[in-house]
Amino acid sequence: MAGHRVADGTTEVSVSDLKLGILLRFAEEDVEHAQSLASRFDDCPPILVDQSTATVIDGAHRVLAAKMLGRETIFVRYFTGTREEAFVEAVKANVAHGKPLTLAEREAAAQKLLEMHDDWSDRLVAHICGLSDKTVGRLRKTSAEVPQSSARIGRDGRVRPIDTRVLRNEIATALRAKPDAKAADIARSMRTSPSTVRDVRKRLQSGDLPVRAERKVRAARPIPYRPSERGTSAGVDWTSDRAILALPGGGGFADWLAQTRIRSTDWEPHVAQIPLGRIPQLIQEGKSRAAEWTNFANSLEERFKQLNRQQA
Repeated sequence: MAGHRVADGTTEVSVSDLKLGILLRFAEEDVEHAQSLASRFDDCPPILVDQSTATVIDGAHRVLAAKMLGRETIFVRYFTGTREEAFVEAVKANVAHGKPLTLAEREAAAQKLLEMHDDWSDRLVAHICGLSDKTVGRLRKTSAEVPQSSARIGRDGRVRPIDTRVLRNEIATALRAKPDAKAADIARSMRTSPSTVRDVRKRLQSGDLPVRAERKVRAARPIPYRPSERGTSAGVDWTSDRAILALPGGGGFADWLAQTRIRSTDWEPHVAQIPLGRIPQLIQEGKSRAAEWTNFANSLEERFKQLNRQQA
């Protein structure tokens, strides 16, 4: 794509040469947002464009603003990489954008990333899409399109097996073969952390197995349900609750409970600062999240009643 390169590394290109191919949003173009950009167009940063295809990666509304103003050219920064890498850049840019992606759009982007890279960890995908790793984990489990890989690449670039028992047994085998090997060397060869190697070595020296034995938890007798009783979980530290942690995936569930807890002090300072154009979206998102919490509570309540009926 021809263009006039300027000193700061940007290139001035014809607006008519650009393509809008990477679509992350569900809604049509936001004309009001484009008009806002048009009013300060010369102060807007250059758009990001795939050099090989002239496809706009970030800046579709700036292109629309240029057309509104009758501009024939626009300043761009070029991106070189694969189509999948361009998609990742588009998601990253639009998560922290002046018009950020909605929760549903970010989840759709995460879904597509998981289909492209099933070996990427939940935390890596979450970091790119502006989501929690628990949300990405839910998307992975509920999607029939995402293969379940045996190992995943984390944000630090390391590959970690899903079942850590396999990794720990492999480390134990390596330590038995080379008892004097440095933890850092074994960690590097197995793409894990030196602390994991040191922990396995310590367990072997103590005569323990390299993998911690799973604890068995006895089922507790259900407590009679009394709707009139009132209480609050505000003071419960679920991340140290042994009954929850002992469940399969209990650690992740406890972390999710801790991360999703909301207090008035979390949101009250921001109410007066939220832009007018974002208030309707946040009202909808707040009600949607409240509805999900209600469904969660109702499901637990129904299970509680069933367990008590069985014990009666």
